[in-house]
Amino acid sequence: MSLAPLFSEFLIDLQQIEKTRGEGSLSAHGAVILDAFLKHTPFDSGTVYLRDLREPAFRLAAKTHHCTAPESIEGEVPADVVRAGDGSEIFLLSIVAGVDPRPHVLVPLRSSRDHVGLVTLSRQPPAPATDEELESLRTAAAFLNALITNQRLVQEMREGDFQLKYRLWELESLYDIGLSIAATLNIDELADEILFRMISLTNARRAALFLREGTRFVLYRSFGDVRVEFLDVELADQLVKQGEPLTFDGGSECLFPDCHTFVAVPIKGNEVIGVLAAADRETRDGGIGAFEPNELRLLSLFGSQVAIALENARLHKQALEKQAMERELELAATIQRDILPKALPVVEGIDIAALSRPARQVGGDYHAFVEGEGTLTLVVADVSGKSMPAALLVSALHAAIQLLFAEGRELGDIATELNKHIHRWSAENKFITMILVAIDREAESIRYVNAGHNPGYVILGGRLEKLQSHGLPIGILGGTRYAAQTRPFPAGSALVLYSDGITEAENVAGEELENAALEAVLRENVGASAQQLRDEIARAVDAFVGDAPQKDDQTLVIARTA
Repeated sequence: MSLAPLFSEFLIDLQQIEKTRGEGSLSAHGAVILDAFLKHTPFDSGTVYLRDLREPAFRLAAKTHHCTAPESIEGEVPADVVRAGDGSEIFLLSIVAGVDPRPHVLVPLRSSRDHVGLVTLSRQPPAPATDEELESLRTAAAFLNALITNQRLVQEMREGDFQLKYRLWELESLYDIGLSIAATLNIDELADEILFRMISLTNARRAALFLREGTRFVLYRSFGDVRVEFLDVELADQLVKQGEPLTFDGGSECLFPDCHTFVAVPIKGNEVIGVLAAADRETRDGGIGAFEPNELRLLSLFGSQVAIALENARLHKQALEKQAMERELELAATIQRDILPKALPVVEGIDIAALSRPARQVGGDYHAFVEGEGTLTLVVADVSGKSMPAALLVSALHAAIQLLFAEGRELGDIATELNKHIHRWSAENKFITMILVAIDREAESIRYVNAGHNPGYVILGGRLEKLQSHGLPIGILGGTRYAAQTRPFPAGSALVLYSDGITEAENVAGEELENAALEAVLRENVGASAQQLRDEIARAVDAFVGDAPQKDDQTLVIARTA
């Protein structure tokens, strides 16, 4: 289980520690923190330890009612989130040895100066934390660190000098800015807001936002002209390795044409994910001055807020994309359910069975039964691709088949017209392998067209015969013509059609079932009914595959004459 994609709700709950301002109580902070972590993570038990900066020990600030924990802990707190099984068991065994249930995750709370607290989390039944859960916990901890830092500085302001009061004002401004950008989930709007806020913080005349793509930093937004090539590999490497702001003064060689002063600030999450740049800081007298250490510190903290906001926007975008994909899959599945036969036809003298197993919510296999005057035509097809494109192509194929058969056309003409239709209206890389077999019970014969599909099998008098492909798949070349072939099909014969998901089914070793195994099943069951043949083939496939996941759709259509 992972944190909710809309991470802002978690952050809003963590913000409630602001309401404890002035109470001077570690327990008030701890209760808010623990409640937020348990509400927005899959963990159900935990503790919160916070440290008064005047004391070395971490004091118990909150715990769940069924948890036992010492009133204080001392020792080295991990620098990063630790989970059970990561080789960092020393922290789980030592610093919180008295906590029960045993923590599964330790979340350190660290300000820019020192550790300020520790959150321990566990759950029942025990389960190792996933990488996504750890990443979300790190993001929440970073936001919480900023809040706690702000709270601690408020306390120091009341006890300290003017410089502390001034820094507090800066951080509160930064905090408000962070909340503003954290509430923006659209990445384009967020980028504009980030640059606007950065210019406001520094009184800069120009700004730019770069986002990391692999080893490169790509310009995403800017206010003013930018020389993109200036952020070269060497400078980018320096920002990533040092993780600190870089400044340039007194020259025009910088990211912005003809600039006098310039600063580049890394945006750090778990790693450096982007760069903020600004140029030409205006002074109070209207001139241009260098970026001061105090402003560099502010920009570094602002970069942390930006990292949280960008991650929040990324999670939101992923959630929207996932929802859109799920809607598409459900619509495609509905289309396919409406197209595939809901029941087997009842035809005198012909025993029929079918099997349809899509590998995903939406498959690319298709089968149909078309009854004519004295004939029953079986169709099995495999459409290239998956999801909505495949579902739409199956829909077009289904409609065309129904119309062409209704016109009473000959089997070869039907395949030829289908090919023209699919080639004209589908994408260049879309095609369909298909086999059509018409059973004429009175004439005791079959006519078939195999357009690039797997060979069908005829069980005839105790022996197997193949209906091999004799044409290209439907939709490859618009001018392809197909001719039907005729085979005898006396009473008691059986017809077995299938998709490649049957013969290409893979086991855990990556080996395929192959046609030889299918033929062995058919030879062992030459006299079986259609339903028995279907069940024996399905049983053989399942036994061969074992625990391996199904990779392709599996379709079987079987008919036996009496």
